[in-house]
Amino acid sequence: MYQRKSRRAGAAMVALSLCLRLCILLGLDAKAAALLSQAAQTPVFAQWMLYLETGQVASVEQPEDTQVFVLQWEQPENDAEAEETAPQEAPEASEDVPSQEAPASVPTETFQSAELPAVLASADAIPIAGGCTYTVDKAALLAQPSTLDFSVDGPTILILHTHASEAYTPEPGWEYEESSAYRTLDLSRSVVAVGKALAETLRRYGLEVIHDATVNDYPSYNDSYANALSRIEAWKAQYPSLQMVIDVHRDAVAGTDGQAYPLSATVNGAEVAQLMLVVGTDQGGLYHPNWRENLANALKLQSVLEGAYPGLCRNLNLRTERFNQHATPGSILVEFGSNGNTLSQAIQSAELLGQSIASMIEAISQNGGVLS
Repeated sequence: MYQRKSRRAGAAMVALSLCLRLCILLGLDAKAAALLSQAAQTPVFAQWMLYLETGQVASVEQPEDTQVFVLQWEQPENDAEAEETAPQEAPEASEDVPSQEAPASVPTETFQSAELPAVLASADAIPIAGGCTYTVDKAALLAQPSTLDFSVDGPTILILHTHASEAYTPEPGWEYEESSAYRTLDLSRSVVAVGKALAETLRRYGLEVIHDATVNDYPSYNDSYANALSRIEAWKAQYPSLQMVIDVHRDAVAGTDGQAYPLSATVNGAEVAQLMLVVGTDQGGLYHPNWRENLANALKLQSVLEGAYPGLCRNLNLRTERFNQHATPGSILVEFGSNGNTLSQAIQSAELLGQSIASMIEAISQNGGVLS
Protein backbone atom coordinates (compact mmCIF):
# COMPACT_ATOMS: atom_id res chain seq x y z
CA MET A 1 0.00 0.00 0.00
CA TYR A 2 2.86 2.38 0.86
CA GLN A 3 4.43 1.72 -2.51
CA ARG A 4 1.16 2.45 -4.34
CA LYS A 5 0.76 5.72 -2.46
CA SER A 6 4.32 6.66 -3.35
CA ARG A 7 3.64 6.04 -7.02
CA ARG A 8 0.44 8.06 -6.84
CA ALA A 9 2.27 10.92 -5.17
CA GLY A 10 5.07 10.72 -7.70
CA ALA A 11 2.66 10.96 -10.62
CA ALA A 12 0.94 13.94 -8.99
CA MET A 13 4.27 15.72 -8.40
CA VAL A 14 5.33 15.20 -12.01
CA ALA A 15 1.99 16.51 -13.27
CA LEU A 16 2.12 19.48 -10.88
CA SER A 17 5.64 20.44 -11.91
CA LEU A 18 4.64 20.27 -15.57
CA CYS A 19 1.60 22.38 -14.74
CA LEU A 20 3.73 25.10 -13.12
CA ARG A 21 6.01 25.16 -16.13
CA LEU A 22 2.95 25.61 -18.35
CA CYS A 23 1.72 28.48 -16.17
CA ILE A 24 5.05 30.27 -16.55
CA LEU A 25 5.19 29.72 -20.31
CA LEU A 26 1.63 30.97 -20.80
CA GLY A 27 2.00 33.89 -18.38
CA LEU A 28 -1.17 33.01 -16.48
CA ASP A 29 -2.24 35.15 -13.55
CA ALA A 30 -2.30 33.76 -10.01
CA LYS A 31 -5.99 32.77 -10.04
CA ALA A 32 -5.76 30.90 -13.33
CA ALA A 33 -2.54 29.26 -12.23
CA ALA A 34 -4.19 28.11 -9.00
CA LEU A 35 -7.08 26.54 -10.91
CA LEU A 36 -4.68 24.78 -13.25
CA SER A 37 -2.65 23.50 -10.32
CA GLN A 38 -5.80 22.15 -8.68
CA ALA A 39 -6.76 20.38 -11.89
CA ALA A 40 -3.34 18.76 -11.95
CA GLN A 41 -4.36 16.67 -8.95
CA THR A 42 -6.97 14.75 -11.00
CA PRO A 43 -6.00 11.42 -12.65
CA VAL A 44 -7.20 12.41 -16.13
CA PHE A 45 -5.28 15.71 -16.11
CA ALA A 46 -2.18 13.97 -14.76
CA GLN A 47 -2.43 11.37 -17.51
CA TRP A 48 -2.77 14.13 -20.16
CA MET A 49 0.16 16.15 -18.82
CA LEU A 50 2.41 13.09 -18.68
CA TYR A 51 1.52 12.39 -22.28
CA LEU A 52 2.43 15.94 -23.35
CA GLU A 53 5.78 15.70 -21.60
CA THR A 54 6.86 12.19 -22.58
CA GLY A 55 4.79 11.21 -25.60
CA GLN A 56 3.81 8.02 -23.73
CA VAL A 57 0.35 7.00 -22.56
CA ALA A 58 -0.06 6.43 -18.84
CA SER A 59 -2.32 3.51 -17.96
CA VAL A 60 -4.10 2.22 -14.87
CA GLU A 61 -1.92 -0.37 -13.17
CA GLN A 62 -4.57 -2.05 -11.02
CA PRO A 63 -8.36 -2.43 -11.48
CA GLU A 64 -9.24 -0.59 -8.28
CA ASP A 65 -11.21 2.48 -7.35
CA THR A 66 -7.93 4.28 -6.69
CA GLN A 67 -6.03 4.79 -9.93
CA VAL A 68 -2.27 4.48 -10.20
CA PHE A 69 -0.57 5.70 -13.35
CA VAL A 70 2.54 4.09 -14.75
CA LEU A 71 4.30 4.78 -18.01
CA GLN A 72 4.34 1.82 -20.39
CA TRP A 73 7.19 2.12 -22.88
CA GLU A 74 6.43 0.35 -26.13
CA GLN A 75 9.13 -2.13 -27.03
CA PRO A 76 10.29 -2.54 -30.65
CA GLU A 77 8.96 -5.56 -32.49
CA ASN A 78 11.23 -8.58 -32.20
CA ASP A 79 11.45 -11.06 -35.07
CA ALA A 80 12.75 -13.76 -32.73
CA GLU A 81 10.40 -16.37 -31.27
CA ALA A 82 8.16 -14.44 -28.91
CA GLU A 83 7.98 -17.08 -26.21
CA GLU A 84 11.77 -17.22 -25.83
CA THR A 85 12.13 -13.66 -24.47
CA ALA A 86 14.38 -13.48 -21.41
CA PRO A 87 12.56 -12.90 -18.10
CA GLN A 88 12.46 -9.44 -16.59
CA GLU A 89 13.23 -8.59 -12.99
CA ALA A 90 10.89 -9.87 -10.30
CA PRO A 91 7.53 -8.05 -10.36
CA GLU A 92 6.41 -6.03 -7.40
CA ALA A 93 3.60 -7.46 -5.30
CA SER A 94 0.25 -5.96 -6.24
CA GLU A 95 -2.78 -5.28 -4.07
CA ASP A 96 -4.22 -8.60 -5.23
CA VAL A 97 -1.23 -10.59 -3.95
CA PRO A 98 -1.77 -11.85 -0.40
CA SER A 99 1.03 -11.50 2.10
CA GLN A 100 2.74 -14.79 2.82
CA GLU A 101 1.80 -14.56 6.50
CA ALA A 102 -1.93 -14.16 5.84
CA PRO A 103 -2.91 -17.85 5.49
CA ALA A 104 -1.06 -18.78 8.69
CA SER A 105 -2.89 -16.09 10.64
CA VAL A 106 -6.32 -17.39 9.60
CA PRO A 107 -7.70 -20.38 11.56
CA THR A 108 -7.84 -23.38 9.26
CA GLU A 109 -11.42 -24.09 10.26
CA THR A 110 -12.47 -20.91 8.43
CA PHE A 111 -11.42 -22.43 5.10
CA GLN A 112 -14.01 -24.25 3.05
CA SER A 113 -13.63 -27.99 2.57
CA ALA A 114 -13.14 -29.25 -0.98
CA GLU A 115 -14.62 -32.65 -1.76
CA LEU A 116 -14.63 -34.62 -4.98
CA PRO A 117 -17.96 -35.11 -6.74
CA ALA A 118 -19.65 -38.46 -6.22
CA VAL A 119 -18.86 -39.42 -9.82
CA LEU A 120 -15.72 -38.58 -11.79
CA ALA A 121 -15.71 -38.43 -15.57
CA SER A 122 -13.81 -41.32 -17.16
CA ALA A 123 -11.10 -40.85 -19.77
CA ASP A 124 -13.52 -41.96 -22.49
CA ALA A 125 -15.92 -39.19 -21.42
CA ILE A 126 -13.28 -36.49 -22.05
CA PRO A 127 -13.00 -35.85 -25.80
CA ILE A 128 -9.77 -34.25 -27.02
CA ALA A 129 -9.86 -31.83 -29.94
CA GLY A 130 -7.39 -29.32 -31.36
CA GLY A 131 -4.70 -29.17 -34.01
CA CYS A 132 -2.17 -31.48 -32.35
CA THR A 133 -1.80 -34.81 -34.13
CA TYR A 134 0.00 -36.64 -31.33
CA THR A 135 -1.63 -39.86 -30.15
CA VAL A 136 -2.20 -39.92 -26.40
CA ASP A 137 -3.40 -42.59 -23.98
CA LYS A 138 -6.01 -40.66 -22.00
CA ALA A 139 -6.71 -43.47 -19.54
CA ALA A 140 -3.03 -43.92 -18.69
CA LEU A 141 -2.47 -40.18 -18.29
CA LEU A 142 -5.57 -39.77 -16.12
CA ALA A 143 -4.30 -42.55 -13.83
CA GLN A 144 -0.73 -41.22 -13.80
CA PRO A 145 0.25 -39.82 -10.36
CA SER A 146 0.72 -36.07 -10.40
CA THR A 147 4.03 -34.59 -9.27
CA LEU A 148 2.39 -31.34 -8.14
CA ASP A 149 3.20 -30.62 -4.49
CA PHE A 150 0.86 -28.22 -2.72
CA SER A 151 2.36 -28.86 0.72
CA VAL A 152 5.28 -26.50 0.09
CA ASP A 153 5.54 -23.15 1.84
CA GLY A 154 4.59 -20.09 -0.17
CA PRO A 155 2.21 -19.37 -3.04
CA THR A 156 1.44 -22.42 -5.16
CA ILE A 157 -0.85 -20.96 -7.84
CA LEU A 158 -0.24 -18.04 -10.20
CA ILE A 159 -3.14 -16.58 -12.19
CA LEU A 160 -2.34 -14.19 -15.02
CA HIS A 161 -3.69 -12.88 -18.30
CA THR A 162 -1.74 -13.05 -21.56
CA HIS A 163 -4.65 -11.18 -23.21
CA ALA A 164 -5.86 -9.05 -20.32
CA SER A 165 -7.96 -6.74 -22.50
CA GLU A 166 -10.33 -9.51 -23.64
CA ALA A 167 -13.90 -8.60 -22.66
CA TYR A 168 -17.46 -9.80 -23.04
CA THR A 169 -20.83 -8.67 -24.35
CA PRO A 170 -21.84 -5.72 -22.16
CA GLU A 171 -24.86 -6.16 -19.91
CA PRO A 172 -26.75 -3.58 -17.83
CA GLY A 173 -24.49 -2.35 -15.07
CA TRP A 174 -21.40 -3.90 -16.67
CA GLU A 175 -20.83 -1.52 -19.58
CA TYR A 176 -17.30 -0.52 -20.54
CA GLU A 177 -15.33 1.63 -22.95
CA GLU A 178 -13.93 -0.49 -25.77
CA SER A 179 -10.28 -0.26 -26.77
CA SER A 180 -11.30 -2.38 -29.80
CA ALA A 181 -14.14 -4.80 -30.48
CA TYR A 182 -14.88 -6.80 -27.31
CA ARG A 183 -11.71 -5.51 -25.66
CA THR A 184 -11.18 -2.94 -22.94
CA LEU A 185 -8.45 -1.50 -20.75
CA ASP A 186 -10.98 -1.24 -17.91
CA LEU A 187 -9.70 -4.23 -15.96
CA SER A 188 -12.84 -4.40 -13.83
CA ARG A 189 -14.73 -5.33 -17.02
CA SER A 190 -12.23 -7.65 -18.72
CA VAL A 191 -11.03 -11.21 -18.10
CA VAL A 192 -8.94 -9.76 -15.26
CA ALA A 193 -12.17 -9.62 -13.24
CA VAL A 194 -12.65 -13.33 -13.99
CA GLY A 195 -9.14 -14.06 -12.73
CA LYS A 196 -9.85 -12.08 -9.59
CA ALA A 197 -12.98 -14.15 -8.89
CA LEU A 198 -10.99 -17.35 -9.46
CA ALA A 199 -8.26 -16.21 -7.07
CA GLU A 200 -10.77 -15.28 -4.37
CA THR A 201 -12.48 -18.67 -4.67
CA LEU A 202 -9.20 -20.59 -4.38
CA ARG A 203 -8.18 -18.56 -1.33
CA ARG A 204 -11.41 -19.54 0.40
CA TYR A 205 -10.10 -23.11 0.28
CA GLY A 206 -6.84 -22.12 1.96
CA LEU A 207 -4.70 -22.01 -1.18
CA GLU A 208 -2.03 -19.32 -1.55
CA VAL A 209 -2.61 -17.55 -4.84
CA ILE A 210 -0.93 -14.74 -6.75
CA HIS A 211 -3.14 -12.86 -9.18
CA ASP A 212 -1.05 -10.85 -11.64
CA ALA A 213 -3.28 -8.24 -13.32
CA THR A 214 -0.60 -7.00 -15.71
CA VAL A 215 -1.89 -5.99 -19.15
CA ASN A 216 0.41 -8.07 -21.35
CA ASP A 217 -1.37 -7.41 -24.65
CA TYR A 218 -1.12 -3.61 -24.68
CA PRO A 219 0.29 -1.63 -26.37
CA SER A 220 1.76 -4.50 -28.43
CA TYR A 221 -0.56 -7.47 -28.94
CA ASN A 222 2.18 -9.41 -30.77
CA ASP A 223 4.34 -9.35 -27.64
CA SER A 224 1.61 -10.76 -25.39
CA TYR A 225 3.10 -14.20 -24.81
CA ALA A 226 6.64 -12.86 -24.47
CA ASN A 227 5.41 -10.38 -21.86
CA ALA A 228 3.46 -13.07 -20.02
CA LEU A 229 6.46 -15.40 -19.98
CA SER A 230 8.57 -12.66 -18.43
CA ARG A 231 6.00 -12.31 -15.65
CA ILE A 232 5.85 -16.07 -15.09
CA GLU A 233 9.61 -16.48 -14.90
CA ALA A 234 9.94 -13.50 -12.58
CA TRP A 235 7.29 -14.83 -10.20
CA LYS A 236 8.90 -18.29 -10.26
CA ALA A 237 12.25 -16.77 -9.36
CA GLN A 238 10.62 -14.97 -6.44
CA TYR A 239 8.46 -17.94 -5.40
CA PRO A 240 9.91 -21.34 -6.38
CA SER A 241 6.92 -22.83 -4.56
CA LEU A 242 4.64 -22.19 -7.57
CA GLN A 243 3.09 -25.41 -8.88
CA MET A 244 0.37 -24.19 -11.22
CA VAL A 245 0.03 -21.29 -13.66
CA ILE A 246 -3.49 -20.52 -14.91
CA ASP A 247 -3.75 -18.25 -17.95
CA VAL A 248 -7.30 -16.82 -18.08
CA HIS A 249 -8.76 -16.07 -21.53
CA ARG A 250 -12.09 -15.88 -23.31
CA ASP A 251 -12.81 -17.36 -26.74
CA ALA A 252 -14.38 -15.56 -29.71
CA VAL A 253 -17.27 -17.00 -31.74
CA ALA A 254 -19.00 -15.00 -34.46
CA GLY A 255 -21.33 -15.73 -37.36
CA THR A 256 -20.89 -14.54 -40.92
CA ASP A 257 -22.91 -11.47 -39.96
CA GLY A 258 -20.37 -10.59 -37.28
CA GLN A 259 -22.77 -11.42 -34.46
CA ALA A 260 -21.01 -12.77 -31.36
CA TYR A 261 -22.41 -16.03 -30.01
CA PRO A 262 -22.17 -17.31 -26.43
CA LEU A 263 -20.78 -20.65 -25.32
CA SER A 264 -22.92 -21.51 -22.33
CA ALA A 265 -23.93 -24.30 -19.98
CA THR A 266 -26.68 -24.54 -17.40
CA VAL A 267 -25.53 -25.24 -13.84
CA ASN A 268 -28.04 -25.32 -11.00
CA GLY A 269 -30.56 -23.54 -13.21
CA ALA A 270 -28.21 -20.66 -14.10
CA GLU A 271 -26.63 -19.94 -17.47
CA VAL A 272 -22.85 -19.80 -17.10
CA ALA A 273 -19.93 -19.56 -19.51
CA GLN A 274 -18.57 -22.87 -20.73
CA LEU A 275 -14.95 -23.69 -19.95
CA MET A 276 -12.33 -25.00 -22.35
CA LEU A 277 -9.05 -26.32 -21.00
CA VAL A 278 -6.24 -25.74 -23.51
CA VAL A 279 -3.00 -27.73 -23.29
CA GLY A 280 0.11 -26.96 -25.34
CA THR A 281 2.73 -29.36 -26.69
CA ASP A 282 6.12 -29.31 -28.39
CA GLN A 283 4.71 -30.25 -31.81
CA GLY A 284 5.19 -26.69 -33.02
CA GLY A 285 8.93 -26.95 -32.38
CA LEU A 286 9.27 -25.13 -29.04
CA TYR A 287 10.95 -26.77 -26.05
CA HIS A 288 8.32 -28.45 -23.89
CA PRO A 289 9.48 -31.98 -23.03
CA ASN A 290 7.01 -32.56 -20.18
CA TRP A 291 3.79 -31.54 -21.91
CA ARG A 292 2.25 -34.96 -21.22
CA GLU A 293 2.36 -34.21 -17.50
CA ASN A 294 0.49 -30.95 -18.14
CA LEU A 295 -2.06 -32.95 -20.10
CA ALA A 296 -2.33 -35.55 -17.31
CA ASN A 297 -3.12 -32.81 -14.78
CA ALA A 298 -5.61 -31.18 -17.16
CA LEU A 299 -7.37 -34.53 -17.63
CA LYS A 300 -7.69 -34.88 -13.85
CA LEU A 301 -9.17 -31.39 -13.59
CA GLN A 302 -11.64 -31.99 -16.41
CA SER A 303 -12.63 -35.29 -14.83
CA VAL A 304 -13.55 -33.42 -11.65
CA LEU A 305 -15.31 -30.60 -13.52
CA GLU A 306 -17.43 -32.92 -15.64
CA GLY A 307 -18.27 -35.09 -12.65
CA ALA A 308 -19.46 -32.09 -10.65
CA TYR A 309 -20.99 -30.01 -13.46
CA PRO A 310 -21.84 -32.11 -16.54
CA GLY A 311 -21.74 -30.02 -19.70
CA LEU A 312 -19.69 -27.20 -18.20
CA CYS A 313 -16.57 -28.15 -20.17
CA ARG A 314 -16.04 -28.13 -23.90
CA ASN A 315 -13.70 -30.69 -25.46
CA LEU A 316 -10.21 -30.55 -24.01
CA ASN A 317 -8.11 -28.70 -26.59
CA LEU A 318 -4.64 -30.12 -27.37
CA ARG A 319 -2.56 -27.74 -29.46
CA THR A 320 0.74 -27.58 -31.32
CA GLU A 321 1.57 -24.27 -29.63
CA ARG A 322 3.24 -24.17 -26.22
CA PHE A 323 1.42 -21.24 -24.54
CA ASN A 324 4.24 -20.82 -21.97
CA GLN A 325 3.12 -24.04 -20.30
CA HIS A 326 6.66 -25.39 -20.04
CA ALA A 327 6.99 -23.17 -16.95
CA THR A 328 5.29 -25.65 -14.59
CA PRO A 329 3.70 -29.12 -14.98
CA GLY A 330 0.47 -27.60 -13.66
CA SER A 331 0.30 -24.81 -16.24
CA ILE A 332 -2.95 -24.56 -18.18
CA LEU A 333 -4.84 -22.08 -20.35
CA VAL A 334 -8.57 -21.74 -19.67
CA GLU A 335 -11.07 -20.14 -22.04
CA PHE A 336 -14.07 -18.73 -20.14
CA GLY A 337 -16.93 -18.64 -22.62
CA SER A 338 -16.74 -16.38 -25.67
CA ASN A 339 -17.25 -12.75 -26.56
CA GLY A 340 -20.95 -13.57 -26.83
CA ASN A 341 -21.16 -14.37 -23.11
CA THR A 342 -21.43 -11.81 -20.33
CA LEU A 343 -18.84 -11.06 -17.68
CA SER A 344 -21.19 -12.17 -14.90
CA GLN A 345 -21.57 -15.58 -16.59
CA ALA A 346 -17.78 -15.93 -16.77
CA ILE A 347 -17.37 -14.96 -13.12
CA GLN A 348 -19.85 -17.67 -12.10
CA SER A 349 -17.78 -20.19 -14.06
CA ALA A 350 -14.62 -18.97 -12.34
CA GLU A 351 -16.15 -19.87 -8.99
CA LEU A 352 -17.06 -23.35 -10.27
CA LEU A 353 -13.55 -23.84 -11.64
CA GLY A 354 -12.01 -22.70 -8.36
CA GLN A 355 -14.08 -25.23 -6.42
CA SER A 356 -13.01 -28.01 -8.79
CA ILE A 357 -9.32 -27.08 -8.68
CA ALA A 358 -9.46 -27.12 -4.88
CA SER A 359 -11.16 -30.54 -4.98
CA MET A 360 -8.53 -31.92 -7.35
CA ILE A 361 -5.67 -30.56 -5.24
CA GLU A 362 -7.08 -32.01 -2.03
CA ALA A 363 -7.60 -35.40 -3.69
CA ILE A 364 -4.14 -35.74 -5.25
CA SER A 365 -2.53 -34.47 -2.05
CA GLN A 366 -4.24 -37.19 -0.02
CA ASN A 367 -4.05 -40.03 -2.55
CA GLY A 368 -0.46 -40.04 -3.74
CA GLY A 369 -1.04 -37.88 -6.80
CA VAL A 370 -4.17 -39.61 -8.10
CA LEU A 371 -7.81 -38.60 -7.74
CA SER A 372 -8.95 -41.73 -5.90
